[in-house]
Order: sequence, then structure tokens, then C-alpha cells
Amino acid sequence: MSQFQLMAKVNIQLSGGMKIDKGQTFFVNLPFGRLPFDSINSKEAVIKQLELRNFNIKGHENILGTNYFEVKKF
Repeated sequence: MSQFQLMAKVNIQLSGGMKIDKGQTFFVNLPFGRLPFDSINSKEAVIKQLELRNFNIKGHENILGTNYFEVKKF
């Protein structure tokens, strides 16, 4: 498994008054050879990590990319 740190590049407004603040970080583990936003399964893993932190991105799936998150591999 590879671990990635995702850091929000900008403030991201979500439904219900939720917000991901610029600089907020999340960690996600993915199978070797995968990147956080390169497949549906990888994006689902990121969504699950966000849901564990009570962020519901339903309707905002377009944020799942490097335009909104800086990605670092550990």
C-alpha cells in the first residue's frame, strides 16, 4: 500500500455549510501503482476518508483532483 497526503489548496465550500479549509490535510492508503484521483476506486477511497471526517462531498465530486488538492506520496 502507498500512503498519500492530500492538502486542500483552497477553501472548499460544501453542502450544508460544511467547508474544507485551505491547508487541511487528509491521508489515504491506496494499492501500489495507484494515485488518489486516477481511477474510480481511488476516488472512492478518498471519499471514504473524507466521510470518516464528517465531510459529505455528494454533489461536489469535481473537487477530487489536483486543482483542489496537493498530493504528496509517503
